[in-house]
Amino acid sequence: MLKEEGQTWLGFVLEILILIAIVLGIRFYIFQLFRVAGPSMCPTLNMINDKCVTAQNTKGEFIFVNEFLYRFVRDPKRGEVVVFKAPEKKVSYIKRILGIPGDTIEIKDGKIFLSNKEVTKQEIIEPYLSPKNQGMTHSSGKTRFTVPEDHYLLLGDNRSKSLDSRNCFASCDGKHTPFLPKENIQGVAEFVIWPPWDEGLRKIANPFETEKSSEISLTN
Repeated sequence: MLKEEGQTWLGFVLEILILIAIVLGIRFYIFQLFRVAGPSMCPTLNMINDKCVTAQNTKGEFIFVNEFLYRFVRDPKRGEVVVFKAPEKKVSYIKRILGIPGDTIEIKDGKIFLSNKEVTKQEIIEPYLSPKNQGMTHSSGKTRFTVPEDHYLLLGDNRSKSLDSRNCFASCDGKHTPFLPKENIQGVAEFVIWPPWDEGLRKIANPFETEKSSEISLTN
């Protein structure tokens, strides 16, 4: 039995409740494990045996998501891959942050341009995009987005196969917004932990960060 000899039932019950609280605290506030479905983040995620996993019901990669960082340490950064609940959606999505509060993001000629207090309409260089996605970012509706306070603009790395801020995660019908509230972000995707073969067991890096700077890679 789990109950130790001589331990009171009250002490035993309190011990179990404390253990449950610790487990639930880790589950909801520290980290989660997610399985990625669909092709929207290829080739960053779900490239298995050199092929993009395209079917939503096909087993994709498992990722480790750090929930503690955004809850207790700092705000999300541009370039980070995050898991979140899209407005009015029950399922979790995974995309990359391209616009943070105060940014103006413009999609033009298949490329993405950034303006804010530090820079004026400079192209964002995106090394994580596949060759077929380089210079192929398009939007069927709005092409200029000014990100409000406590909100973010998110795009999938596989631009032609991603439901993201460009279409308000569903439809820009006046009821939906392209901007995701900070409170909807569950955590930052840090590691791929399964499958371990091919390119598995790897860190999901933010390519805009270096040891010396957290600024985005830009070009005139």
